[in-house]
Amino acid sequence: MNKQAKIVLSIVAILTLAALVTWQATGGDWYTKYEVVEQVESKADPNDPLVAAGFYENGTTTQTLTRDEFRFGLLPTPAGVFDKHALSVASVTGPLWVLGIGFAWLQRRRNRHAT
Repeated sequence: MNKQAKIVLSIVAILTLAALVTWQATGGDWYTKYEVVEQVESKADPNDPLVAAGFYENGTTTQTLTRDEFRFGLLPTPAGVFDKHALSVASVTGPLWVLGIGFAWLQRRRNRHAT
């Protein structure tokens, strides 16, 4: 493998590592998200009549909270061709690796025919 191909593949490897670090830094979710939905347990209000009737176990209630937060996922979840959820580790690094390996292959083929 020649020097140019090594440089290109090294850059692709560094970009892949950066995408994986970003994936972990944003939560490490499987799929790309722009809105996070979580279920949070909280203490039940003692003035609530349902608490007095025993509807909640251990005096806690479960609430569903949504908040706007970006999570860079391993896999895309697009609903259409041009969707913001198509951005993911796989959709960013996959084409880079195809181009990088293709460039290395062309360089090797070119060097083989030059000699």
